[in-house]
Amino acid sequence: MTRTLQQVHVNHAGALEHQVDQSQYPLTSDLDSQSHQFATSLRKTPVDGDIPNDVPARENSLGLWKYLDDDSPCLGDNIVSNGKIFNITDFSPEWACSTEHTKILVIGDYYEQYKHLAGSNIYGIFGDNCVAANMVQTGVYRFMVGPHTAGRVDFYLTLDGKTPISEVLNFEYRSVPGSSLHSELKPLEDEYTKSKLQMQMRLARLLFVTNKKKIAPKLLVEGSKVSNLILASPEKEWMDLWKIAGDSEGTSVHATEDLLELVLRNRLQEWLLERVIGGHKSTGRDDLGQGPIHLCSFLGYTWAIRLFSVSGFSLDFRDSSGWTALHWAAYHGREKMVAALLSAGANPSLVTDPTAVSPGGCTPADLAARQGYVGLAAYLAEKGLTAHFESMSLSKGTKQSPSRTKLTKVHSEKFENLTEQELCLKESLAAYRNAADAASNIQAALRDRTLKLQTKAILLANPEMQATAIVAAMRIQHAFRNYNRKKEMRAAARIQNHFRTWKVRRNFKNMRRQAIRIQAAYRGHQVRRQYRKVIWSVGVVEKAILRWRKKRKGLRGIANGMPAEMTVDVEAASTAEEGFFQASRQQAEDRFNRSVVRVQALFRCHRAQHEYRRMRIAHEEAAGVQ
Repeated sequence: MTRTLQQVHVNHAGALEHQVDQSQYPLTSDLDSQSHQFATSLRKTPVDGDIPNDVPARENSLGLWKYLDDDSPCLGDNIVSNGKIFNITDFSPEWACSTEHTKILVIGDYYEQYKHLAGSNIYGIFGDNCVAANMVQTGVYRFMVGPHTAGRVDFYLTLDGKTPISEVLNFEYRSVPGSSLHSELKPLEDEYTKSKLQMQMRLARLLFVTNKKKIAPKLLVEGSKVSNLILASPEKEWMDLWKIAGDSEGTSVHATEDLLELVLRNRLQEWLLERVIGGHKSTGRDDLGQGPIHLCSFLGYTWAIRLFSVSGFSLDFRDSSGWTALHWAAYHGREKMVAALLSAGANPSLVTDPTAVSPGGCTPADLAARQGYVGLAAYLAEKGLTAHFESMSLSKGTKQSPSRTKLTKVHSEKFENLTEQELCLKESLAAYRNAADAASNIQAALRDRTLKLQTKAILLANPEMQATAIVAAMRIQHAFRNYNRKKEMRAAARIQNHFRTWKVRRNFKNMRRQAIRIQAAYRGHQVRRQYRKVIWSVGVVEKAILRWRKKRKGLRGIANGMPAEMTVDVEAASTAEEGFFQASRQQAEDRFNRSVVRVQALFRCHRAQHEYRRMRIAHEEAAGVQ
């Protein structure tokens, strides 16, 4: 009897393994069809929890939301709002070899309102891999995962290949020494180590190879004032390094890195003091066009920022391509370096030199987004917009918006008892409000400047009375546009507060469309009625007085066009601004719109929201240290 049961178990296991081999790699069409079925069924299923009242709609009458790309791969179909469908109670094993196929069992159950989805096809996401599941029984699934890069990855269940329906857990791939996959990844690590070593060698060559010149006594006196600030006692750092070297658990590689960093730090202090005493205005560049601050930014040496700030050298010093230290840190995703630079006063709104790919240059946010750092790009875009507006507020005639400053203060004080996900959403909303407010104020300032230039051009090109009338009309139009824009903003805010769900919003759109049609019909009726009265009156005057009484031609002999001397040159007003200013303004407006879109990207991906929050905390910590 026991032998028979064992034979049945072996046959059943072999059949299941055959099914796993056949369904290990699902087709993309299966994923898409399954995603469509799941989205259709879930629209009819209630989700636990209320929809947040402050989640922005995809349409906005302000014009800034039109840049939201619905085809973004990170956005996807917003299937689940705040709830989970499947609860994972246990899974085994918790790790797998990075070079072998491993069988994983997951045990759990569906929530009550989602039990009708138990027969759906389930997929498991292990890092970047999507693996189909075999259902052993209801609530028990088996996965066959393949080789993967060693390290910890996120693991969760999904129905469409991208949206989690369960908790996001950790799964570990452990490397096997001497394996083929490890040997394939080793060249990548060696390449990064090689590039880092090259940067360290360039920095060392730039610091140690200097020209010794005689220094004037006056410069020595000035240099002695900052020597106490630049030069610091390295005794504590040497003691810490000695402890690391003597620790049995520490590695010699880390000790060597710390030793090299400490030597470069001490030499950089002396080198900066020599530049200050020598009366140099900048730090200079090496043969490849980068300066010490750019190399330190690439290497992530945050301690160098304080030295450059104390020395009086600009943190926005550009290399041969127009990149600042903040551009380098953003391009390589150095969050701590970006936080240190921002807290020290680096300008996040500067652009690089124009290239064939980017004729208008790139901001640090553009470079971070190009490398995939969405949260970092959103934070830099927000800071770039606010910094640009604050610099414009210092000029004459620009009004500062107090609402943005208040929002920034509430941003860090108000939400203490919320969960991490709710806090990330609140911070994303506050970031978008700050960015949208700054962008709208900047564009309003640009429009005011254009109005002033057009007014000046009209006053110079036309007679006094005629120019006064044209300028008055332009000012009335400008005031009406501003009033209409404010009214639209208030209406948009009111609409966003009352019409959140798609059904109510659809009814509102239909009602608004019908109201507009009724208003248009009524206005047309009024215009036609008044027009008929005017035509009748003019006809009576023409026939009774001009033709019959005066024996003249009537209104048929009057010319339709205006006299040549009364024509107004509208082109002069529209082309009053210089061509280069129009081009630069267009590029600036494109950058502002891109910056707002960077901040909008926070709503598309939870990973970007966590990255933004991590960047904000790092900036606050760096500002506290400063």
